[in-house]
Amino acid sequence: MARRQRLLLAALIAVGLGFIASAGLIGNSGTPDLSVTDNPAVEALIPNRGDEVLQQQSVGIDLSSQYQLVQLTISADARCLRPVDVTAHARHVEGLQWWIYTPAEGRPIRELAAESNCAEATFEKIAVPGVRETIRWSFTVN
Repeated sequence: MARRQRLLLAALIAVGLGFIASAGLIGNSGTPDLSVTDNPAVEALIPNRGDEVLQQQSVGIDLSSQYQLVQLTISADARCLRPVDVTAHARHVEGLQWWIYTPAEGRPIRELAAESNCAEATFEKIAVPGVRETIRWSFTVN
């Protein structure tokens, strides 16, 4: 019985840590982003517009269940000049429609650039392929 209790406790701790990590990824800064709240496709940007983050911060988008990501790019400036396509390296969380790219060694972007960065996501409604929308946001790396 003690082994079963330890396994149950470990599982509960893992689930709790998962919820904490998820809340940190999609946490809201308290200021509504009108281009997100008015867009039925976009549920959250990761990180939020204007956030200050670390160089290893994950970058991505949380889409409504009716939409899918077409392309995710990250640029080392606030105007999205010279974008790097990270779509193929973004992790897709099935069912939640999250596409998240985490900088790492051996990936297109090893770490986010110091100062301003820009991310751009192009997505389409699953039922209407080919009709695409794009959202762009910038954030700062300290």
